[in-house]
Amino acid sequence: MTLPRPLLLLARAAFAVYILLTVGYCLLTYIPFTYQQVNLGGLLPWLTTFTRLHAYLFFAAWAVALLTIVPDLRRGPARPLAFAFAGAGLAGGIALLLHPLLSRLSNDRSSLYWFLVFLLPCFWLAAIDFIGHRRELRWSDGPPESDARIFGAAWQAALFVAFTYAAVVFVRSLMAGRERFPARAWGAALLWSVTSHLLLFLVAFVLLALVAALAALAGEKRHSRLQLLGGALAAVAAAWFVLRTVVFLPISFTGARASLIALVSALALVAYALGTNVRLVRSADGPMPSGLTLLFMPFRFLENARWPLRLGFLAAVVLVTAWLQARATVFDWEFLFQKLIVVAYWGVAFASFYALAARARRRSPWLMYGVALAVLAAYVTLANLEPRQPVGEIRASPVAATLDSYADYDVSFRTVDDLFAPSQAGSRQGGSFYSFLADNTNIPHSRPVAPVDIRLVQNWTAATVPQPNIFIFVIDSLRRDYLAPYDPDVDFTPNIAAFARDSVLFRDAFTHYGGTGLSEPAIWVGGLMLHKQYVTPFAPMNALQKLLQHENYQEWVSRDAILETVLGPSPGAGDLDADSSTMNYDFCTTLDEVTTRLRERHDPQPLFIYTQPQNIHVSVISREGRSTLPGASYPPGFDPPYASRVRRMDGCFGNFIAFLKQQGIYDNSIIILTSDHGDSLGERGRWGHAYALFPEIVRIPLIIHLPASLRSQVVWDADNTAFVSDITPSLYYLLGQRPVERNGIYGRPLFTSTLEEQKDYQAGSYLIASSYGPVYGELSGDGQDLYVVDGVNYKDYYFRVDSGRQLPISDDFRTRQRALIRDQITAIGRFYGLR
Repeated sequence: MTLPRPLLLLARAAFAVYILLTVGYCLLTYIPFTYQQVNLGGLLPWLTTFTRLHAYLFFAAWAVALLTIVPDLRRGPARPLAFAFAGAGLAGGIALLLHPLLSRLSNDRSSLYWFLVFLLPCFWLAAIDFIGHRRELRWSDGPPESDARIFGAAWQAALFVAFTYAAVVFVRSLMAGRERFPARAWGAALLWSVTSHLLLFLVAFVLLALVAALAALAGEKRHSRLQLLGGALAAVAAAWFVLRTVVFLPISFTGARASLIALVSALALVAYALGTNVRLVRSADGPMPSGLTLLFMPFRFLENARWPLRLGFLAAVVLVTAWLQARATVFDWEFLFQKLIVVAYWGVAFASFYALAARARRRSPWLMYGVALAVLAAYVTLANLEPRQPVGEIRASPVAATLDSYADYDVSFRTVDDLFAPSQAGSRQGGSFYSFLADNTNIPHSRPVAPVDIRLVQNWTAATVPQPNIFIFVIDSLRRDYLAPYDPDVDFTPNIAAFARDSVLFRDAFTHYGGTGLSEPAIWVGGLMLHKQYVTPFAPMNALQKLLQHENYQEWVSRDAILETVLGPSPGAGDLDADSSTMNYDFCTTLDEVTTRLRERHDPQPLFIYTQPQNIHVSVISREGRSTLPGASYPPGFDPPYASRVRRMDGCFGNFIAFLKQQGIYDNSIIILTSDHGDSLGERGRWGHAYALFPEIVRIPLIIHLPASLRSQVVWDADNTAFVSDITPSLYYLLGQRPVERNGIYGRPLFTSTLEEQKDYQAGSYLIASSYGPVYGELSGDGQDLYVVDGVNYKDYYFRVDSGRQLPISDDFRTRQRALIRDQITAIGRFYGLR
């Protein structure tokens, strides 16, 4: 039984998806921060479900793969290999049922070994395909195919991609309502986009034409086979580059090991795809005119299709791509998924127009290569007339600013622009600095680091008065400008506004880390941390828990995946949200649980409560389909799905505060409402946080209610720069543990007996970092100037925090800021004993 081509392609695609998900999970387990956030933290619930069902899904994937090789199981030269594949699959499936693999993977090299093991079926099936069906391949004995077909596919695909993505940008900018480009800006952006795409695809034309020319030297009988080999090697090189830069770099998988894994993966993908194409060939197809025809075999049906089918197929490709792009936009990882969609779209477009150009007329080589040179000259001219990066004291031109904004929407242009735009990573100074950042980021477990004994005070003092209860609510991803105390346009958080009027509102509060992975532990440390997830045992560094234990607090904590590592055992611990996974922590549900337990509690022991709800995390909102909860409309510029959830939490928080007041608990409690970081919600097309350190991500709300007995004893400056990691030093001071140590690592007490005390803790600038990648920032100018070094995209940014406006960068300023960042990272490493 031979499957029809569409079913064969569908079956092979299904098996490939299973393999890719499996090896992807193995890789995420190997990388420290993804292991914490994705594997343990349950960031992607569908992936967690896949892990749980992995052994059962194996049999489905195995059966689907067997359907594609039924002819080889019956007869043919590949029959032994096919039976071996069937037997090995059965044994492997039984082994997975008895010993589930993915749920038991460790955060070490063994995960990479399993990654390679699960790639073996791709090579195995490819071998069966080639051995069993290579004889069915017939090659044309005629002269080599004209380069005009490749040329036509290149320029047509370039225009097709550029204009379809421009249409997507136009629709998205209208829907966003805040980034509409004037006509001249549209013209400049479209000119750059078309020129860049033409350059990309014509470079591909030149390379493939060179491969064809070299293959032709072997004679008419062998040129097609050699062209196939050359095309396959080009595909391997392209896949390696995409994996190495687009996939692995954003998840901080770098170095020689990453290059090797990318190479093996590229070989497996190309071998699997090419083997499938060989199996698609039928004797009725006639001889293959070229190796590229076989390489693009799934699209060959377009050669003889009628125009309605051709147009329908291209329209379907555009619609599916636009839908996938929209779905990926609101939950992406430094454009990882969007760029993968773009690369796939490029491939499909080129393959489709190659099939459509089957009857392309021969053209003069001078014309084709002349057009390629003209496009290159046009791109160089544009780059010189409108430099994309400011040089020296020269401002970036308005066109360059427009293009940067346009690239946030047009991910295809962004991807090709990243390939061609000048990068500082290649310079000697820039390359060494980015290498320095990478070496000090996501420090692997193989680099041993012993925990440091964090002591915010030299000596403990005995409590002289009853200690207040402490409530810390860290609402994950909460932006300050979605709260009425910070933005007068907000009308959907009246309860938080009332709470702020009775509390201390810190107007310029920030996070040191643009992501939960390090921001949440930094709260418990009370300062900066080594960029490692995580130094263990963590207890010696947990300054907050040391304070709670010394002061004999009973702890009620929502122990998420991070706190399972951060928190040591405590005799007074009482877990909140014990029956929920991390990404299902709901603020209202947690407050209901706390309310119930407080009603039943009669213990005079002081109480500490900590929770970090996930209601507005970008992955949670995306998982819920970006639905808008019932309620009123929201002012222009606010994201309704996000704002509606903030409204709901505000209502629950108001009810809880009313309960505390009714029970007489409010006046004897320190209540802190804050966030671990903010989020991008469509600003210039950006969503989420991941590796970015944009102003809307690093600014956070920080509102602290003090009992009247404490409030009368301390002073504060609500306009000074504050950090979420200052919470623990502040609690030390408020509970009478003084003086708090002064150094560049620890935070500072926000409340002191005199304002003069605070001056010794303040610095001229502060280090900020991504929790997940080599992206660092320097915050200065009383919290108004933010300089960012992006070691993922190899770019530097300079922002005015209040307005979010991007500023020009001079060479001297860049040098000074980088030196500060280097010195502070070095100081952190020295403090924690990093060799």
